[in-house]
Amino acid sequence: MNFFIRQNSTLPELKFPLTPKLREKYGITDDMLEGVAVTFSMINAETGIYQIANVAANIVFSPNRAENPSEEFYTLTHVFKLRDTAKPGRYYAEFCLDFLCEGCGKLKLPANDTINVIISGSITKTSVV
Repeated sequence: MNFFIRQNSTLPELKFPLTPKLREKYGITDDMLEGVAVTFSMINAETGIYQIANVAANIVFSPNRAENPSEEFYTLTHVFKLRDTAKPGRYYAEFCLDFLCEGCGKLKLPANDTINVIISGSITKTSVV
């Protein structure tokens, strides 16, 4: 999965859908998702240094799935801060789900793939005065 964002941008937010196939593969139930802590990390592909380490991420529930069946029921999301996108380059990102129910454990996603975050250079930089 490739995700593109401009240098010094905060949008678009990164979205990772929890597809029914993925949920079934790892035995993730609706009850488990009600009690889950989600974090996001991003590491520089060139240097191996974390740009973002275990910051709070979100899990979004889509109640409009009946009206829009192409939407996933659950989506992991991360909104970037300006400092997160200050340096152009290629990064690897992952979400960590820490299930709070007894005996559930942790899961890092994507498990067998990577989220490639490409921060491309920008010719503009704005600041609020």
